[in-house]
Amino acid sequence: MKFADNRKAIKIISISILSLLAVMTFALIPINIFCADFPEWVTVLLSVLFCGGLVAYLIIFKTKLVTKIVLPIVFGFVAIICSFLPYMIPYWNSYAFKRYNGVMLNYDEVISYKAAKEDFNALKKHLERTHPMFKNGLTEEIKTAYNAALERLQDKDKITVNDLRREIQSVLHLMGDAHTSTYNSYLGDAYLKAIPQKQSQGYDVAAINGKTVKQIYEDAKPYYCYETENIITIDLGSLATLDFLGYSEPFTYTWSDGDNEVVETYAASDFVSWDEYEKIHNQYYTPSEPKDFVYYDIDEQKNLAVLTLTECIYNQTYIDCVKAMFTEVTQKNIQSVAVDLRGNGGGNSLVGNEFIKYLPVDSYYDCPCDWRLGFYEFHSSPEKISNNQYKNLLFDGNVYILTDYDSFSAAMDFAMMIQDNNLGKVVGEPPANAVNSYGDITYFYLPNTGLYVQISTKKWYRIDSTNPDEYVMPDYPCDSKDCFEKLYKVIGG
Repeated sequence: MKFADNRKAIKIISISILSLLAVMTFALIPINIFCADFPEWVTVLLSVLFCGGLVAYLIIFKTKLVTKIVLPIVFGFVAIICSFLPYMIPYWNSYAFKRYNGVMLNYDEVISYKAAKEDFNALKKHLERTHPMFKNGLTEEIKTAYNAALERLQDKDKITVNDLRREIQSVLHLMGDAHTSTYNSYLGDAYLKAIPQKQSQGYDVAAINGKTVKQIYEDAKPYYCYETENIITIDLGSLATLDFLGYSEPFTYTWSDGDNEVVETYAASDFVSWDEYEKIHNQYYTPSEPKDFVYYDIDEQKNLAVLTLTECIYNQTYIDCVKAMFTEVTQKNIQSVAVDLRGNGGGNSLVGNEFIKYLPVDSYYDCPCDWRLGFYEFHSSPEKISNNQYKNLLFDGNVYILTDYDSFSAAMDFAMMIQDNNLGKVVGEPPANAVNSYGDITYFYLPNTGLYVQISTKKWYRIDSTNPDEYVMPDYPCDSKDCFEKLYKVIGG
């Protein structure tokens, strides 16, 4: 009797341990996404362990038939999920949802070739498992560029973090994907303290060390990721950026106000931390009251409401602001609504969907895409989606979207959604990225340097596949600064 009781206790303990191990293995998936990094094979190994333990349990202990059927199904399902999801989730070991606390070297710190190669290989692994372009492995062009970049690094007597980043960018540039890139996020960067004073006097940088700004941008193209050259922005006052572009002290700046030129030479000591730079900046400019990322104005005289959206953030603030605008539009019988997306760098494309809820259409087309999920690719077709309208606030007047060369990503999607569904007109300049482009990024830091890199997980396609334009071409083209002048002429007839 005692032996039977002991056997029963061991049986209960055994299945409890196996169940706990299965639960812990499954829990590692959200732990990785939100808390800590570890290899994919960890969950595979633990899945094998608890499945192997279950087999041993069923062989050693006498169990009911239903138990022999149910337990393998449950454990097998958990094992499959835990074995495959880590290889499919684009956010595995990423920092899209967790804070990075690892190493972060400054741009001028020296690293070994071994460390540089390890970081390059880490980037290569992320690209191969995450980016839609490489679902069948790296292309021959990228492989060749990757190997050439490693050879150049190996030939260097000294490798700095910026040297590594420059070679990485020379590879990523070839992808033609403005969303996939490394960034200058160095904590030890410094900024030219003379800039606020010069700008307050009406001067802008015209040349550095004898090279015009136009030539600097031209030389920088092979190291930047873009779909249209208009999106390239270079901080000409950043010491890390100057080093990245191959400039070293002394730095001779040519300043121009359009009529006069001033030439001044600076040393590295003339560059200060960001906090110090802001203090200097505030000596010449009165800090303006910060505005929300979204706000609206109504011009009753012009019968126009303008929603200004500087970032595509989909939250309650945005939802409430759009509702407040359309409430006032309805009350005042405003006939034209414009959304100002100039300078908007993107974010969440749901801002466009929320806006359309106020338009009198029962359904509309959203952007189709291919979503890279490791070895699997999910394709969404351009099917019509139902419009969950706010029926008491529907607006049947004229809709206009204002864009410029800096309207990027979700801001471009917003404009395309309105244009391709014939819901309104676009005014201004073509947005910064192509309609058939990559996006929905995930974030990583390279292990030895802490270089920040973002990588696309989706390939987006134009809603109106019959439109041959590579970009959202404005219905009423004009310079960015002239958008409202053009808009007033349009709504004025």
